[in-house]
Amino acid sequence: MGDVALVAPVVQAITAQYPNARLTLVTRPKFAVFFGQFPNVDVVGVDFDGLYKGLPGLYRLFGELRQRHRFDMVVDLHQNLRSAVLKNLFRLAGVPAVTINKGRAEKKALTRKHNKIRRVLPHSVERYAQTVNRANLAVQPSPEFRFQVFKEAENELSAFLASQSLLPNVPWLGVAPFAQHPQKMWPFNRFGPLLTRVLDHQPTQIFLFGGGGAETEQLVALQKQVPSAIVVAGSLSMAAELALMQRLSGMVCMDSGNMHLSVLSGVPVVSIWGATHPDTGFGPWGQGSEAVVQIPVDQLSCRPCSVFGNKPCWRGDLACMNDISVDTVTERIIALLSRGSGI
Repeated sequence: MGDVALVAPVVQAITAQYPNARLTLVTRPKFAVFFGQFPNVDVVGVDFDGLYKGLPGLYRLFGELRQRHRFDMVVDLHQNLRSAVLKNLFRLAGVPAVTINKGRAEKKALTRKHNKIRRVLPHSVERYAQTVNRANLAVQPSPEFRFQVFKEAENELSAFLASQSLLPNVPWLGVAPFAQHPQKMWPFNRFGPLLTRVLDHQPTQIFLFGGGGAETEQLVALQKQVPSAIVVAGSLSMAAELALMQRLSGMVCMDSGNMHLSVLSGVPVVSIWGATHPDTGFGPWGQGSEAVVQIPVDQLSCRPCSVFGNKPCWRGDLACMNDISVDTVTERIIALLSRGSGI
């Protein structure tokens, strides 16, 4: 989800700098909300697990896209098996294509166990822009990008908030404790003490973000420790969640999709990093070191051990996460809230 959301600033740059260009953007249906604000963009939501599954499904999609528009260029920003098949079908039909350079060799050198080559790699947004540039569309995405909030989402959010007991005149803090892989998640049992300390410092309205039944159950259990917190997971559409994020004073999160959505909503974050590292190009775009909590690599030289956090900890103790204390994260949150004006 985060990878797809980070395409949005590049799409905005294209539509702003080339208002006569017409784009067709192919993605999963649930991600279409990230691109509804742009003019001249035809968002095609594709169910790759249903009608468009496998090679027959991709060939069907190729035919339907060709019936939809005449294409001058294909830009592959994903570089996976599906996009490669679709791209090559267009090439066979005479449509040129460009493909993102994901910097796999550089990332492997940065994350390997021994003899790491440490350097700050281009951010994903920059890589997307570089790919578009090679399609002869010179773009410069703006760090000031913000998702647009639509009236329907505002109405949904207003109805949800009206049903809650909100603390008056306090900052609003989002908390998104989950990520795709365990190596990217701070121990969940620390969030109760963390939020208790934040509330002891100052009254704050806390919103708990997540997705899926198992995560929602964990958040409900956390809410029992912090009764004033509101569980957002499972209650709002993606569009309404984005509308809520834009009202937050800050977001506490992992290296996750919710981090990227918060940043693209203009929200300062406190992101907690373990097996992964912002230097691989997935950090909070446009925000500085104050947005990242991590064990320095000179203290834990095995970091980062993975680009995506999907590799088991070879030490066996996940020190990169377990050694980040509640006090450290609390201090960073308090500093964030002190910088903002609240709600």
